Amino acid sequence: PLSTRTQHSNASSSATLKGRTNAKTHTFAMRHRALRAASLLCPQDALEIVVKEEGYLNSTGGDLSCNLRKCSFGSFLAKEIEAMGLPLPHSDLVQLSTMHFSSYARALWRHHGRSECKGYKGRLLLLLLELCLKDGTISDPTLVTAILDELSSLELPRTLLRSCEFI
Repeated sequence: PLSTRTQHSNASSSATLKGRTNAKTHTFAMRHRALRAASLLCPQDALEIVVKEEGYLNSTGGDLSCNLRKCSFGSFLAKEIEAMGLPLPHSDLVQLSTMHFSSYARALWRHHGRSECKGYKGRLLLLLLELCLKDGTISDPTLVTAILDELSSLELPRTLLRSCEFI
């Protein structure tokens, strides 16, 4: 039998691990909210200058193509994926912001697109559609068609309406 001290220690370490997991989830959500608030309160030029001077978007891989607009979308993506309880491909915001979005959408579709997604099915399909339509072009027309077919069969009118607005 475990002593009271050992049981308390195990419960404490379990709570610590759970807190760390929740802290990671909250970190991306908090980053996204902070970035949105800053973009509303500060001129875009000022934000770009601060980000560049402070080196917030410096990538360890030397990728200089990341900018504030890309990281804003990467932050949104991370927040949505974590809110649905799905795994993120990277924990680094710069890597998330510069990855190939339609390939990631295809991988999410393959692994989670046909499951129930813990009640987030419409949210996931809408995010997949956003990933496929990033930068105003349809990068994967067959996936877009499959997503729209799935949306129409699920009878999610608000999600279907929002997806039509994206297109």
